[in-house]
Amino acid sequence: MDLVTGVTGQDGGYLAELLLQSGRRTIGLVLPGEKLPAWVLELQARGLGLAACDLREPGEFRQLLRELKPERVFHCAAVSVPQQAARNAQVSQQINITSVEVLCDWLRREAAEARVLTVSSSAVFGPAVEGPCDESFASQPEGEYAQQKARVRQLAVETRARGLFCACAIPFNHESPRRPDSFVLPKVCRAAASISLGRQQSLELGALSPSRDWGYAPEYVQAMQWMLDVPEPHELVLATGEAHSVQELVELAFSLGGLNWKEHVSSDAGLIRPGDAQLSVGNPRRAYVELGWEARTKFEALVRLVFEQLRSELAAAR
Repeated sequence: MDLVTGVTGQDGGYLAELLLQSGRRTIGLVLPGEKLPAWVLELQARGLGLAACDLREPGEFRQLLRELKPERVFHCAAVSVPQQAARNAQVSQQINITSVEVLCDWLRREAAEARVLTVSSSAVFGPAVEGPCDESFASQPEGEYAQQKARVRQLAVETRARGLFCACAIPFNHESPRRPDSFVLPKVCRAAASISLGRQQSLELGALSPSRDWGYAPEYVQAMQWMLDVPEPHELVLATGEAHSVQELVELAFSLGGLNWKEHVSSDAGLIRPGDAQLSVGNPRRAYVELGWEARTKFEALVRLVFEQLRSELAAAR
């Protein structure tokens, strides 16, 4: 049986769908009382089991692991927005670090034959590094969220050193229409779609010059699934290997809506986040060597896909 934490989020939801398609008995972890998104309800109708657990309570998570005895755990749950992690550091540490500590300790003490996937972040490489970053790059985190994800990376290293199967994915930006507007790519695509439908007039962003490595989330969770299928646990960077600026994103998304972005988009210095990397790009070569994985949906196709689906959803909600 496979356990997927964070199944109501982007990665956990897509991953649970893949596991069900492959015939695996799958249980998704949800927060008690949480309102379930439509895709989770659809997966539940197709056989996804659900278990309620508050990851802010370490004892509750440990007890659930003991009761379910999963063969594989895909630990996707996280406070993944840096501003949210910084605003409530105690809660984000409980979810992003303590839950991983509990999982690794359970693996060591009670489930040595189980396989675990943890998820770090490209943020661990820090804002000053010159990419493309690969697994040989040291963690140089700046900010609460990056520091938490660097600890996740280190916990996986320590657990593998004990001879246990604890893989660690280090994904660069990976997006889909399921992402909220706290992430810039869906924020821009949703605004462009909304403006093209006459629902809003303008969009304020921070800096337009930073460049990011953007990929398509369903392809990234495919790599995460494969990371527990191979004989040995690995740390793998997941990325497209290409970087594009926020301005390129804006120009493309607004052009898809038949709009001149300069008439609608402004840059607000108050929205610029200090310490943000100017360039963030990954080198996914090892993921190809170990898994045969590579990102297929590149920047232009990704932006078009997200824009068109969000525009369709907005139009249907009229």
